[in-house]
Amino acid sequence: APAGSLPKASAAEELAPPLGRASSASLDATCRRHSSQSIISRGGNTTEWLFRNPQPATKNIRRSTFALPPASLTFQDVGFSLPAGRDGKAHVVLEPCSGHFEPGQLVAIMGPSGCGKTTLLDILAMKKTSKHQGEVYVNGQQRGVLFPRVAAYVSQDDFMPAHWTVQEAVRFNAVLKRQPQRKHQAVDEWIDLLLSAFCLSGVADSRIGGAEVRGISGGQRRRVTLARGVAAHASLLFCDEPTSGLSATDAESCVKALRIVAKRLGVLCLVVIHQPRHEVAQLFDSMVLLTNGPGPTAGPGRIAYLGPTGNAQAYWEACGYPVPANINPTDYYLDTLTPGTSLDRSGELLEAFDRALRPQIDAAVETALGVAGPTAKEMLESSGQAVRSGPYAVPFRTQLGALLHRKASLTVRSPMALALPLFVPVLQGFVVGYMFLGIGQSTKMVRQVMFAFCLLTMLCLAATMSLIVLISERTLMKYEASEALYSEGASALASFLIEVPLAFVGAALNVLIMAWLAQFDWGL
Repeated sequence: APAGSLPKASAAEELAPPLGRASSASLDATCRRHSSQSIISRGGNTTEWLFRNPQPATKNIRRSTFALPPASLTFQDVGFSLPAGRDGKAHVVLEPCSGHFEPGQLVAIMGPSGCGKTTLLDILAMKKTSKHQGEVYVNGQQRGVLFPRVAAYVSQDDFMPAHWTVQEAVRFNAVLKRQPQRKHQAVDEWIDLLLSAFCLSGVADSRIGGAEVRGISGGQRRRVTLARGVAAHASLLFCDEPTSGLSATDAESCVKALRIVAKRLGVLCLVVIHQPRHEVAQLFDSMVLLTNGPGPTAGPGRIAYLGPTGNAQAYWEACGYPVPANINPTDYYLDTLTPGTSLDRSGELLEAFDRALRPQIDAAVETALGVAGPTAKEMLESSGQAVRSGPYAVPFRTQLGALLHRKASLTVRSPMALALPLFVPVLQGFVVGYMFLGIGQSTKMVRQVMFAFCLLTMLCLAATMSLIVLISERTLMKYEASEALYSEGASALASFLIEVPLAFVGAALNVLIMAWLAQFDWGL
C-alpha cells in the first residue's frame, strides 16, 4: 500500500485478527518489557532534533528564571454526563477514567470525533463549569482558587484584536501574569526569548490582522496564541487543537515550540490533536487515545491507551494488531479505535486496556496521591510571586492600566473605532441640520418642536454607537477573563473611560452642527 494509505478491508482483517489470536501472555510480556519506562506516562528526554539543531535564543530559557516550579497532574475517576432528557436517562459523554502525568511532558490526547477529548481536557483545565465526576490533583493536592495562577489554557480559536502587534499580544499576558516585583528589563528579555522559541522574532512588530486589516499568517497567529499561554509563567499548559486548520509544516512548528517549552521550562503540556503525521506524533512523550466504540454508533468516551508514544506500536502488536508497513502508526491506532469502520477493533482494545494497562494506571495514581507535593500557594511563594486571595496575579489598578493602554492604542489604530463615535454623529448632524435649515427664522412653533425632538433622538443614537464596539469585544473579554488575566469589572471600567469621552465628543459635535445649520432658538 502507498505511504499514508490504508490497506483494503480484506487485508486489514488479516492484519487485525481477533484478540484471541494474540495471547494474553504476549500482551502481559509486552507491558512488563516496557515497565522500566512505564506504560504510565513519564517525562522523557529532549528529542534528538532539539540537540542537533538548537536554537540560540532558546538555550537561555531556564525554568528557574522565568517559570513556576514544575507540577504533576493526576486525575482519578474523572467522568462527565449530560443531565437527563425527556427520556429520563443521562447521556454519558466520558466514562470515569484515571491517569497521571509527570512535569515536563508533552502529552497528546487523540481519538475519533465525539469521544470526549475536549471534555477531558476542559475538566483537567478547570474549564468545565458543569458538575463532573472524579477529582483532579496538582502535585497530589486538590485544585483550589489559585489553580488559574499555575495553569494556562489555549483554545482552538485565536482571540486577539486585529490591530495588536505580535509583541504587544505576548507582553499583555506577561504583564498581567508576571511577578509584581519583576523589573521591566526581565519581562522584555522573557518576551524576546518566547518570540524566538516560537519563531516569531521576525514578525514581532507586525499586526495580528483580521477581516479589516492584513496581518500575519494563520500558522504564525496560532503560534502567537501559544506564546501568550506560555507567557503566563504557568506550570501546566492545556491546548485544545492548536494545529487545526494549519499546514503540516506549520503544525510541526507549533508542536516543536511546545516541545521546547516542555523540556526547557519543565511545563507539563497536554494537547488535543487530530491525526498528526508521523514526525509530529514522535515529538510527544505520551499519548492518551480515546474511543467511543465499540458498536456501529458512537457511545461514551473511554480511554483505550495511556502511555509512552514509543511503546504504543509494540502494545498494538501484542494485542494482535501489528501496524502495517508504510502506514502512519498514529493513523492506524485511530482507525482501529473509530467505531463503525472496517478496521474497528475498539472493543478488543478496550478489553486489553482493562486487563493490562488499567491496573498499572490505578497503581501509579495511588502512588502519586500518596506523596503530596507543594500546593499552588507554595509554588507561587517559592517563585517569589505575590499570593493574592483571588485568582488574579496583579491588583485591580494594574489590570485597569493594562486594559486602558490596550484600549487607547487599538482605538487610535482602528478607523472603525474612531469613525463610529465621531464621524457618524458629524454626518448625522449635517444631514438633519440641512433638513431643518434656517428654521430659527420661522415663527411656527411646531417646526421648532420637531427639531428639538429630532435633536434628542440624534443624541440617543450617538450614545449607542459605542455599543457596537463593546459587543464586538465581548468574546475577547470573556476569553481573557476566564484565563484570570483581569476581572470583568476592570474591563468594563476601561471601556467606559475610553468610550464615554468619545461618545460625548461625538454627541457634542452632532448638537453643534445641527443647531448651527438650523439656527435654533435656544430661548424657546
